[in-house]
Amino acid sequence: MLIRRLLVAATALVALATAAPDARAQEKMQIAYLSPSFDISDAWERVFWSLQGRLDELGVEYDIQALAVASHVDHAGQLAQVEAVIARGVDYVFLGPTEYEAAIPALRKLKQAGIPTVVYNFLEPHEDEVARAMTYIAFDHAEGGRLSGEWAAERLGGKGKIAILQGAPGVVSDQRKNGFLKVIEKFPDIEVVVGPYTDFDRSKAFDAAQNLLAAQDDIDLIYGVSTTIGLGAGQAVRLAGKSDEIATMGFGGTGDEITAMKEGWLTASVLRSIDDSGVAVADAFVAHSKGEPVPQVWSGPFVMVDKDSDTDALVANANRYSRPKMGR
Repeated sequence: MLIRRLLVAATALVALATAAPDARAQEKMQIAYLSPSFDISDAWERVFWSLQGRLDELGVEYDIQALAVASHVDHAGQLAQVEAVIARGVDYVFLGPTEYEAAIPALRKLKQAGIPTVVYNFLEPHEDEVARAMTYIAFDHAEGGRLSGEWAAERLGGKGKIAILQGAPGVVSDQRKNGFLKVIEKFPDIEVVVGPYTDFDRSKAFDAAQNLLAAQDDIDLIYGVSTTIGLGAGQAVRLAGKSDEIATMGFGGTGDEITAMKEGWLTASVLRSIDDSGVAVADAFVAHSKGEPVPQVWSGPFVMVDKDSDTDALVANANRYSRPKMGR
């Protein structure tokens, strides 16, 4: 699994910065894949595999070094990893920032080093031209939040009580929450409780959901603004024996969420065709290598799904490159 590879890579970070490059490897496209956490969701792993699947399909020879920080809020750790990647020398960088603003120092260093970079999970190019990446690839967080809000309002029939579990302070969590709230605020009979930040960590989301359930026994729905948060909340509700009474929502519709919905302990999620974004990353690298124009922004569509949806065809397409690798 990717997580084990990332752990090894992170442990070897100091050696990576000083090791001499393999002369044979220089004939291949050298890519650094930097993830903001070991456990945000399997979305990061699927992008890792779909990027490779698309490069294989295009006949590109490549090597990928994968690194991750231990926490989604370890901004300094990610900057250190970027500095190590620059010292090692690569052709392209895939950067999943720990946060939008926190990535600016790393992006400036990459720009100064002349390394074309894809920023993943954010759609808005940085205003500072010195920090602006080659391209920005993501699914629109606010739009996903809006679709989630529409589903939640319909599920509750326009009245009830919703708890929102947040990710980490910053753009991603805020947009997913605010897109949801823009819909829900149109329903005066729906009460909203905004819960704590969970750092996009499943165990923290589980604890936060348990605390909410203990403090407020009239919650009808919990909206978690990521895969891991939705799963953590779903597990807490299942442990309380209330999966049929309290709806739980994730965000992303990744493999673990689909499994949880089929098992009946996660109610809904907004599904993105995650492999499309891995393809977009690969296509950006290849286009640049050929001197072709690269779009500054790429965004993919969502489909709202729940535990009653027939998701087989959607999932097969969404995971068409990553499924074989993830199954190993």
